[in-house]
Amino acid sequence: MEKEHHTRKLTTILSADVVSYSSLMSRDEGGTLAALQTLRRTEIDPRIAQHNGRTVKLMGDGSLVEFASVVDAVLFAVDVQHAIAKSQSTLPDDQRIRFRIGINVGDIIVDDEDIYGDGVNVAARIEGLAEPDGICISRTVFDQVNDKLDLTFASMGPQNLKNLSAPVEVYKIEIDARSQALTTKTPPQIVNSQHKAPRNKARRWMLAAAIVVIALLSTMYVLRPATSEPPVIAVLPFEDFSSAEYKGSLSDAVSGGIITSLARFPQMKVISRRSSFKFRDSDLRTSEIADQLGADFILEGTQQYDGNRLQVTAQLIEGATELHVWADEVDVPLEDLLKTNNAISQNVAGSVGNTVIETEVARMTKDDVSALMIANAAQSRIMRDFSRESLLKNIEEQERSLRDYPESAWGHLGQALSLRIGLRYGWIEGDEQEIRKRMFDLARRGVELDPNNFMAFQALGRALTMNDNPKAAANAFRRAIELNPSSSFARTSLAQTLGYIGETDEALEVIAEAELVDPFYGHDILWEKARIQWQMGECDEALETFQLSPSMPNAANKMLAAIHHCLGNADKAEQAMATYVAENPNWTVSRERSVNAGLWIATGVLDRWLEAMEASGMPV
Repeated sequence: MEKEHHTRKLTTILSADVVSYSSLMSRDEGGTLAALQTLRRTEIDPRIAQHNGRTVKLMGDGSLVEFASVVDAVLFAVDVQHAIAKSQSTLPDDQRIRFRIGINVGDIIVDDEDIYGDGVNVAARIEGLAEPDGICISRTVFDQVNDKLDLTFASMGPQNLKNLSAPVEVYKIEIDARSQALTTKTPPQIVNSQHKAPRNKARRWMLAAAIVVIALLSTMYVLRPATSEPPVIAVLPFEDFSSAEYKGSLSDAVSGGIITSLARFPQMKVISRRSSFKFRDSDLRTSEIADQLGADFILEGTQQYDGNRLQVTAQLIEGATELHVWADEVDVPLEDLLKTNNAISQNVAGSVGNTVIETEVARMTKDDVSALMIANAAQSRIMRDFSRESLLKNIEEQERSLRDYPESAWGHLGQALSLRIGLRYGWIEGDEQEIRKRMFDLARRGVELDPNNFMAFQALGRALTMNDNPKAAANAFRRAIELNPSSSFARTSLAQTLGYIGETDEALEVIAEAELVDPFYGHDILWEKARIQWQMGECDEALETFQLSPSMPNAANKMLAAIHHCLGNADKAEQAMATYVAENPNWTVSRERSVNAGLWIATGVLDRWLEAMEASGMPV
């Protein structure tokens, strides 16, 4: 049970204990205690101070140490293990004091000078997996130091640890020549010690940045008023510095991927990409952008792709003060794109939230990268120009993706979404039942290939909708939202489907959530909200909602006609329908019935809709 007076915080916890302590004590209790005290005084405590750590408690054979920086914790661990091994090297094996060390980043409970909680428990459990003189770290630690420290890491895979409900992925740090190179070359002093910097310039910069970040974070938490509301993060589109040959080839894959990854952390709210990307190439100050988005923090950065490797810089800025809270720079093979997105998200979450959740790091093959580029291009094209020509181009390119990269989810989900648009708006010809079946098969295969991809579930929901299974579709959209809570598109799709099955109150709640994460929400949210209000018989409210959008696609004129029909505005209803039919001359009431018959299952609503379509002038 938690104690009455405590606070929570995110920190790095190092747990260490003496190997075979009981045996050492049974052979020579006084000598073991004296030797351990000497080690702490000469080797351990000075290095804790040098690496900005704080000893929380000593437990005879072990200790618990807290570090504000993950890098400092790992540097201390390799430094102290080498130092202790050297100091004990002249002793017989049965008299040597040897330590195991475990390191974790996690949420802890602070009570006076003590700490406890799951973050501590994980550190203690993985410490038990370490070999004598060894170091084990959690996946959270690995993600934050892998690209910053020149060390040899060996994966131990997911580990089932005592009293923990879920497996924890653990890595071992090899005590070898590479780790030796990062150790202190001269004995440290407890006061005014200076750590010798690692050899390469990039690593020196990272360590200096870590110290700056600690100070900035401290300032941020002091200056920022206490609030129970989760912090709001907005990710701006990353500026593309790629050469002309590759400029735009990744589109917004970096910043968009970070949004998806960040949105999975429940301790923060992430603005939808549609709203934050409105500030592409904006001349506004960061504080002005934050104010317009209602964001506490802004994440911005750059990307540069040369055909093989991707260089990414990212910096987190406090919206009101424009204080730079955190910064990082990575240079990775393109296949590590999603891993990079996840690592940046972990660091951002750790900077502004109370806890970092260990999430599965997505992996990409070269085929995934190529298929993703095609899917990105298709999405950008249809968003810029929602037209038959754009859609047919997308279908053509994604057929190539399916042929060339059959084991990537991106081609499958992308083509399923394109076929749905084509069928829904009458932009493709062919046997409708065959198209529906292929759409479902593609979407289902996309989920099988990448069950952590929210877009795969978005595509599955759309396919289930078009295959007359709206209840199953709603569950697919709910899963998409779980995987990416910042997606206003997934929320709008869920609201639409809830309307189809008659759950209009819940549909409006989902739309309200979409409006929160997408403050500059587009016509689709207003369009869907108006449809739900029309369905509920609130036609005055529906017209008001519809007219809030400065522009609607031609297809929305069917909705406008239904609203005016409900209000008795026959002339305006006919005018709206005439605009729709002019662009879609082959669309009929019969086809409208065919598309919606097994979908709009709320009692009586489809009949009311078809009546409005015919009365407004849609050909029978």
